[in-house]
Amino acid sequence: MSYESEYSEALQRIYAANADVPSLRFFFDTAAKWHAYFAHDPDDISQNAHAYPLVVVLGYGIPEQLIYACNATPCVLLGGSHASCQWSDDAVPRDSDPASRSILGYALRLATRTDIDPLFVVPVANDNMRKIAYHLKQEGHAVLPVDIPPVATSPSARQTWEHSTETLVQTVARHVGGRVTARSLRNANRLVGRARAAILGFEQSCVECPGVLDSEGRLLVTNSYYQTGDLAQWTAALNELTAEVQARYRTIGRPCITAPRILVVGSPILFPQHKVAELINDAGLFTLTTVDAASTSRFASLSERESSGGATKLIRAISRNHYSFDSSSASVVNWAMGHYVEHLLSSMEVDGVIFHILKGQIEYDFELSRLEPLFDRMDIPVFRLETDYQYQDVEQLRIRLEAFAEMLGQRMLVADLSHARRRCA
Repeated sequence: MSYESEYSEALQRIYAANADVPSLRFFFDTAAKWHAYFAHDPDDISQNAHAYPLVVVLGYGIPEQLIYACNATPCVLLGGSHASCQWSDDAVPRDSDPASRSILGYALRLATRTDIDPLFVVPVANDNMRKIAYHLKQEGHAVLPVDIPPVATSPSARQTWEHSTETLVQTVARHVGGRVTARSLRNANRLVGRARAAILGFEQSCVECPGVLDSEGRLLVTNSYYQTGDLAQWTAALNELTAEVQARYRTIGRPCITAPRILVVGSPILFPQHKVAELINDAGLFTLTTVDAASTSRFASLSERESSGGATKLIRAISRNHYSFDSSSASVVNWAMGHYVEHLLSSMEVDGVIFHILKGQIEYDFELSRLEPLFDRMDIPVFRLETDYQYQDVEQLRIRLEAFAEMLGQRMLVADLSHARRRCA
């Protein structure tokens, strides 16, 4: 399957399932434009004349505010494509985790262009990212590795992280010819804070107004945060979509969702690789929310009261705030992910957890073993789903997910009968 057919077929499928929500069109267009940039021949400049990224961030872990404050829009590469994995076949072993291979494939696609000279910012969350940074540097590209200290509770780790982000700001500003000031940092913090607040409001509305958008549509919207070239416009469009979801829910008669409610935890599910989200929809499960490296960072925004002082103070404050919510794979113990899961289980009615692990990302297996006692204590069934970006295992996963969904449905039925008996007694 070519890259163009991979993303276009996914877009068509998701649009067909959610076509009665007109405000969703903006996010389809955002995703389509972003992916079309990589679909064309890198040497054909005329095909890609709309935008040239100057700062390319490989993976999660970098506070976007610091890039925006330099008067640059980050091009964030997160993976998610089987076709882009093939673009990196000659650079990495075939058994590398698919997200890293896909990220490198995107980066190499940009690196071959002759009309741009991007700075590759590489948050070093694991050995794969360290080797990717080394490979790009050996190829002669401008690369800034940013080490993420693995022990977030250590004071020395926080100091190291703050120093790394100060270097990041200086390097990015120099590369794009921008100038970072306290004012630009405050403006960037507001810009990103409003976008993140809009995402949280959208996610909450999707839970409170079930049946309007499916899991794939919701993921497409939240993933497009990393693909927009105009974050203010994107935020306004998301607020409009949230209002439409609420209005649509009132129009269709406020349906009661009887499907098992689940959390999806672990490796991020990224467009166009929505295989897992598609199977969850097909199994008749309702996704409350996802818990991954993207979802926890949505809480990392300074308030207006905290956004005082000079540029250096603000850089450090933004860095500290981001680091406290970071749930990238760098952490030895992923406290942000664990605390968020615990909060959701205690504040929402959750019937089950799907723990998604991409092959090769064994760091999430460590988190699963650490969270299992919590799931046991709260009597929450867990389904460990390991897969990659290929489609050969779809039917096998479908059978297992349908069995998990059936088990959750039976548990809900037993609980309802028990509750009815108690009321009659």
